[in-house]
Amino acid sequence: MIEETDLMERLVQIESGQAYEHYRPLRDAADEFISWAKNPADRVYTGITELDAAMRGTAPGELTLFQGFAHSGKTLLITELILNNPDVPLVLFTPDETRPLVLTKLTSALHGVGAEELEARIQQDDQQARELLISTAERYGQLAIFDESVSVVDMDNMMEEVSAAFGRKPMGVIFDYAELLEGPDDVKSKMTALKAWGKRQQVAMFVLHQASRTSGGGGKKMQIDSGAFGGEQQATHVVGVRRKKYMHMAMLTMLEEKIANASNPKAIEEYKNRIRQIETVDLPRDMDTVTVSLVKNKRPPCRLVDDIDYKIDEGTGRVRRIDYVDNEHGHTVRVSKSAAVRYLQQRAQYNQIENAMYELEEDF
Repeated sequence: MIEETDLMERLVQIESGQAYEHYRPLRDAADEFISWAKNPADRVYTGITELDAAMRGTAPGELTLFQGFAHSGKTLLITELILNNPDVPLVLFTPDETRPLVLTKLTSALHGVGAEELEARIQQDDQQARELLISTAERYGQLAIFDESVSVVDMDNMMEEVSAAFGRKPMGVIFDYAELLEGPDDVKSKMTALKAWGKRQQVAMFVLHQASRTSGGGGKKMQIDSGAFGGEQQATHVVGVRRKKYMHMAMLTMLEEKIANASNPKAIEEYKNRIRQIETVDLPRDMDTVTVSLVKNKRPPCRLVDDIDYKIDEGTGRVRRIDYVDNEHGHTVRVSKSAAVRYLQQRAQYNQIENAMYELEEDF
């Protein structure tokens, strides 16, 4: 027979949702949102102003996907994320790169010293170069890097060790890249496993994912469905990354093929004019840029961000907004607001031309 005190305790548990394995009262969601809204410091930010303004950070249990074709600049942006969060405890799973290589990239980007120069100075026993590496490692002491192949079980064990070493639980986890997760057979299953793992661990997840060759090859503009075999469904945010130089190179190849097969002199001249435009203007302008966009955003009001161009410093791998440019003396200066507006207007017009170009590819 149930005692009255036991019955009352049971009723309290039912009302609070504690008696159920899965069910939770909707009232709890209000408390969760209030806590989320009042504590923006609990989220992890990319350091890219426009993306952070629209996404408002990646919260514990959420997944942000960096999506782009091979060599599109995804790792450059992850390096920027790390550089912009020196005091945030982070874990980087990177089966594709070694820990020394990651540290070298961080050192080059942070101190503005090219990797080749850094390596040469180390070979010459340059103490200052050694100090640059050591000081970078110490500055980012809250970054744990695992460069071996891992499964979600391995990740659980590693997270426990990192939490003990840091004295607190990591806020963000970066996985570079999804296809290298051991265990699940296909990419969609791997992405689902990473999403579930991040939600169970209650950390902000950042996952790099390679776009399909048809949707992301040739520097094409990123779309929400540009990923190879899924991934966008599981993500709270999808950031598209591409290199426009590959788009120009693909267009040159296509135009050269058109010229080889054309018989109309007027058409041939049009193709040649377009080639000259690409070779003298478009390709030099975009040779050292990476383009970023926000193509999916579940955070209300679900604002998206169109293409933003960043300049890549060839020696250090650091990326900067395109309105920070090198003057004739090689120094970095910020252009005026009016010049930046003119530039953005030109880029908007260029993007319209680019979109039309893809629609008319078969007519070239």
